Amino acid sequence: MFFPGQGSQKVGMLAPLLESFRHIVTPMLEQLDHTLPPADGQPKLSTVIAQGPAGTLTATENAQPAIMFTSLVILRILEKEFGLSPRLQTDFFLGHSLGEFTALVAAGVLKLEDALLLVRKRGEVMRDCAIRASVPEMEGGPGETGMRALIVEKQFLPGLIRSVNEFMASETLPNDEFLSIANINSSDQIVLSGHLKAINAAICHIRKFAGHDPRSLPLRVSAPFHSMIMAPAVPVVRKMLDGMDINWPPQQGGDAKAVVCNVTARVYESKERLRELLSKQCTATVRWADSVNYLDYEEGVTRWIAIGPSKVAKNLVRREIRGGEDRIVGIEGHNARNIEEAVKLLRKMEEREKED
Repeated sequence: MFFPGQGSQKVGMLAPLLESFRHIVTPMLEQLDHTLPPADGQPKLSTVIAQGPAGTLTATENAQPAIMFTSLVILRILEKEFGLSPRLQTDFFLGHSLGEFTALVAAGVLKLEDALLLVRKRGEVMRDCAIRASVPEMEGGPGETGMRALIVEKQFLPGLIRSVNEFMASETLPNDEFLSIANINSSDQIVLSGHLKAINAAICHIRKFAGHDPRSLPLRVSAPFHSMIMAPAVPVVRKMLDGMDINWPPQQGGDAKAVVCNVTARVYESKERLRELLSKQCTATVRWADSVNYLDYEEGVTRWIAIGPSKVAKNLVRREIRGGEDRIVGIEGHNARNIEEAVKLLRKMEEREKED
């Protein structure tokens, strides 16, 4: 089981990998800049990743291709430098939100160039959606947008989700305020997305009337992802997917692979369903916990490989699967040593499986 992680892209994150694996990383950076050439007067995306400024890198239209690209650089290093190919050694691919596009490239469904163009355009549209929706309160608008994670004890999560859904259906919010459950991340965490006024109103209502007192954490995001504020992105993504060459069914080395859909928490069944659901993912809830449980309990996945710029997705999976830490290898791209240690751990895991 291979899954690229979600997380933030930091200035200079690729610098250690470029220093250690220049022969691999340099051609990929050239491919990145060729695919996403800068606008007049703007720096190359490869330069922004390496040197910043941080505000430019964290802009949605830059962060999305940068995060995806970093995960795929790590994957290419594993293949070329260590002779280790998660593409060939895994049966399932799963990515969290933006990571789903990375998973589709890793599985061979989408070409890297197409995916870079797609997530750049997706990021641009999402940026514009957030700007249009964030009309200041002083101008009579609903104010800022954002996302907050709500955490409760496991036994209370179903009740919390019901309470949020009931609040959203109650017509309590004004017409210009949006609220959605963006993610069901684990057995104890969901994420709300939309206008901050709406999110705060929902939390207050839940604490006052529904008997829940969730821990609330603000997320550092550039847009209210997976809310209906992002609706204009759906037809844009669909139109781009319609014009792309999609390799279906996904295969690597002659073996069929399966990619799990965020929207349904099941594997994609066809090329047409992929186009439909990957487009809807812009506004739909990411059913991450359901996806992990499906792979763990129904498909019997025994080995999980997490690749990405942070530990976020790895930690979400580690807490949910049977066997926990012993069944998961996290490969973070901060430096060569991290990758080397992860490769050693993965090979030890493979040896244990052969002995069993």
